[in-house]
Amino acid sequence: MRTRIETEALGNSSNPAIFMVSGWAMPKEVMRPLAVRLSQRFYVVMANLPGISLDEEWIIRSRIGPNYDIDALSEQLIDVAPNNAWWLGWSLGGMISVYVAARRSSQVLGLITLSTSPSFIQREGWPHAMSVDDFDAFVQLVEQTPEKGLKRFVMLQTKGASNERALVKQLQALLPVQTLNRAALIGGLRLLRSLDVRRELLLLDLPNLHLLGGKDALVSAHGFEQNIEQQADVNPLQQCVVLPNCAHQSFLEDEDECVRHIENFIDANNT
Repeated sequence: MRTRIETEALGNSSNPAIFMVSGWAMPKEVMRPLAVRLSQRFYVVMANLPGISLDEEWIIRSRIGPNYDIDALSEQLIDVAPNNAWWLGWSLGGMISVYVAARRSSQVLGLITLSTSPSFIQREGWPHAMSVDDFDAFVQLVEQTPEKGLKRFVMLQTKGASNERALVKQLQALLPVQTLNRAALIGGLRLLRSLDVRRELLLLDLPNLHLLGGKDALVSAHGFEQNIEQQADVNPLQQCVVLPNCAHQSFLEDEDECVRHIENFIDANNT
């Protein structure tokens, strides 16, 4: 049975491993510049979420529909991840990585998230997110006109970035327009709407680093920091770093700073 997860490996497999999980609708190629940099020291495996790919042959050969049930998706990712890897997830990929790290910690060496919120939508006790009405309106746009929905999402992602125009052009060039999978887009949005990993963040018993953009229009860095500060017992294994001049894709906006934080964090916790 063909795997639902498309991966790409970079670097020497004898080096410490990093498993990278991309965000909603965004192919792994978006994270490739960061992966190339990290592969100088690490064995890096990049993973797409189910049904997302720039490879038309991959889509044609994949006869199994995308499964976005969080537990099933966790198992699919664990199946393709290197053993004893540091999991690095961006946005929705970060939320999924938090879930896996908390509930299947034996499979994860440590956790790094990029522009990841515990909840993408507003909930009781979590006002630091998109309103449910705005989110549902976006889902409706994606259902009716997915190409417009993807372009709208790119505009939201890049809002606040100092190099906004260049980022829009870069991300739009990598949108999976030719390999569009509506089921994957809607499945990912349903998961974004339902997933709330605040409890999982509290349960983490392994080193975890969270890199946030100070100008991110989708994820509130202030809300994330406040959530950590309000914990009854501060987790000494948990670190939160805000990159003040970055929006939602800090690894493209300030690659050097992201690499520095990631490498320093792994080095400090690589026992």
